[in-house]
Amino acid sequence: MKIFLVIFLFIISNAIFAEGPVHTDKPKWELGIGIGGLSLPHYRGSDQRADYFSPIPYIRYNGKRLKVDREGGRFYFYNSEDIKIDVSMAFALQVDSDDNRARVGMPDLDNIIELGPRFQYNLYQSEDKNVRFRFALPLRTAYATDFRRTKNIGWVLSPYLQLRYFNAGWESAISAGPTWANEEYHDYFYEVASQYATGIRPTYNAQAGYSGSRITITLSKRFDRSEERRVGKECRSRWSPYH
Repeated sequence: MKIFLVIFLFIISNAIFAEGPVHTDKPKWELGIGIGGLSLPHYRGSDQRADYFSPIPYIRYNGKRLKVDREGGRFYFYNSEDIKIDVSMAFALQVDSDDNRARVGMPDLDNIIELGPRFQYNLYQSEDKNVRFRFALPLRTAYATDFRRTKNIGWVLSPYLQLRYFNAGWESAISAGPTWANEEYHDYFYEVASQYATGIRPTYNAQAGYSGSRITITLSKRFDRSEERRVGKECRSRWSPYH
C-alpha cells in the first residue's frame, strides 16, 4: 500500500497546496451523501455478478489540476479544450472463489486497483457542454491488495469511446471499448495450475494480448439545496390535509 500513499500524497500536495486560487463562480468544496448502486462482474469475463447498494459520500472539489465532480475524480497534467492528460484509476472488489462457479477451490481474488496515465480527446462537444463524445486511452498498472499486502499484477490498456449527457442534475454515460493486458495480469485471473484442475476445469496457461471488450453504463441524479427546497414545497402542497 505504500505506493498508493506516496502517489496520493503527491497529487494532493501539488493540487491543493501549490495550485493557488481558483477564479470561478463554483465553490471549491462541496460535500454531501447519497445512495448508490453498482452491478459488477466478479472479474472481466465472468458470467456471475455482484450487486452493491449503500449510502455513498458525495465530494466535489474544483481545483486547477485536481477535480472531483460529475465526471469523477482526476488529476490533470495537461488540460485544454480538446485534449486532456490525467491520472486514471479503476477498481474491482475482492471475490471469494467459493462464490464463483468457475473458481471453486482456487485462491480468492483480492481487491484490484489500477492506476496510470490517460489521454483524452474531445470528438464532439455541444455549445452548452451538456453532450460530450470522447475518445480515451488509459494505460494502467494493476495491483492486487487485501490491505495487508500488495503486489503488482501487470498492466492493462483499455481504449474506449464515451458518450456523456447532462441535463437538470441528471448525468448519464455509456462507454465501450476493447482491452489488452500482459501475461502476468491474465495469469492472475485466468491461469489454472495443475493442482486446481478438475474434470471440467483443465489446466490453462494464460497469454498476453486481447482480454475482451467492455461496456459501462452509468446514471446518476444530483439534488442541490435549492432543488431540495422546491421538491419539499411541492410535496407539502400536494399532501397538505387542508386541501
